[in-house]
Amino acid sequence: MILPLSLTLILALLAAAHVWWALGRIWPAASEAGLARAVIGDGRVRMPPPWQPASPLVLIGSIVIGAIFFIRGSAGYSPRWRGKFTAEPFRTRDFYLYSPLCLAIGVAFIKLLTREMV
Repeated sequence: MILPLSLTLILALLAAAHVWWALGRIWPAASEAGLARAVIGDGRVRMPPPWQPASPLVLIGSIVIGAIFFIRGSAGYSPRWRGKFTAEPFRTRDFYLYSPLCLAIGVAFIKLLTREMV
C-alpha cells in the first residue's frame, strides 16, 4: 500500500510543479533564468512558452484515457464480462456497438500518441 501512495504523491507533486510553471511562476528558483537552468539545463535563460510545461500532463492524460478505453473495449469480449452482463438489449449492443466503439477510441488515442512520438 505504501508504494502506490508514494507513487501517486510523487506524480501529483510533479504535475503540480508543471502546472505552476505553466502559469508563469518561477518556484523554486529566484529568477526565470535560474529556473531554466535548474529544470531544463540546456543553457537557456528563459523558460519555454507557458503551454509547454503542461505538455507532459496532456501526454500522460492521453495515455491514461486511451488505455482506459482500450481496456474497456477489450473487456467487453471476455467470457467473464459476457457472463456478468447478460441483460438485453445491453448485451447485444455492448458486443456490436459499445465495445467496438471503446476499442476504436482507445486505438485512436494510441495511434495519435505514437504518431506524435515518432
